[in-house]
Amino acid sequence: MLFMTLTSLKHCGSWDVVSALFDDTSASFSNRVNSFLKTLHPFLVGRYIDAVADKYTMEHLETNKRRFANYPCALYAVDVTFQKTNIPARSFPERKRFFSKKHGQHGVKVEASVLPNGLAINVTNAVPASMADIAIAQSNREFHLNKLAKTPSELDMADQGPLREEYPASWAILADKGYQGLHRNLRAITPTKRPAGGVLTVSEMDVNDKIASDRVIIEKIFGRLKTLWSVVGDTLKWKRDNYDIYFQSYVAFTNVHIRFMPLRAEDGHDLHRLVNGLISTGQKKKAKRAGSVAMSRDKRKRRLSAMYANGETFQLSAEMEYDESEDGSCIFD
Repeated sequence: MLFMTLTSLKHCGSWDVVSALFDDTSASFSNRVNSFLKTLHPFLVGRYIDAVADKYTMEHLETNKRRFANYPCALYAVDVTFQKTNIPARSFPERKRFFSKKHGQHGVKVEASVLPNGLAINVTNAVPASMADIAIAQSNREFHLNKLAKTPSELDMADQGPLREEYPASWAILADKGYQGLHRNLRAITPTKRPAGGVLTVSEMDVNDKIASDRVIIEKIFGRLKTLWSVVGDTLKWKRDNYDIYFQSYVAFTNVHIRFMPLRAEDGHDLHRLVNGLISTGQKKKAKRAGSVAMSRDKRKRRLSAMYANGETFQLSAEMEYDESEDGSCIFD
């Protein structure tokens, strides 16, 4: 069953395809794999995610010389990853919750916390893609507070990093610009955003580059995750109800894989390729939708022009014709 499960996670986009390899029906095969994965999931998370978090304290990282190069005060980096799903067959407001403006697609997001050595130590449950990154981190605040707290033996360790005075008993986390403001709740080190109509100073750009250099490890593990398991690297076609079990199992298996094959720069490049592909597809869909809306408006104007043959004038308000949202989707999507 383990081989069948790994084959499904590695190659399966549709149950019909992979079930044929094992000479079974799709319904029977999917039930067997899902039942096995649900049974295996608690062991995978406990052994290969939670146990990793317990083992790799800051003291352990220092002993093995595996701390971040630029910000050794940071224990791990956090970021969210996006996976495209089919458009939910629900009401328009509910569908909007799953729309990501950045990617131009409907999907879900998951936050992961990753050590300097590339191993993931925490994975949140999936949330609709419209949820802000900082909101996801705040909902996971209990884990961050517990994990970042310095142990008694770590209180005497050197700590010259940012926010040490505000959080003397806590290590830091590295986050991207989507986590601006998180420093009010946690010792979060984030890049400086460029002010509207202004530019960053040389020192601010240098700080941003150093943060990005340390945080590249989380891009590498996301790249490895999405290329290693096709189910998480492509559009989700399985039941969303079991998504947390699937994703957390992928991460656990990926942690095992990284122990045998450490992360490389190519893994980060793979992530950029996948993300750029999603964004490009989303932009094409938005342009196509805008063209269809414009054509429908033009047809309606011509139709109403024919109705007003007596020369009466009329005005059409674009806002009244279609209920368009800020994300570019409309009620007819």
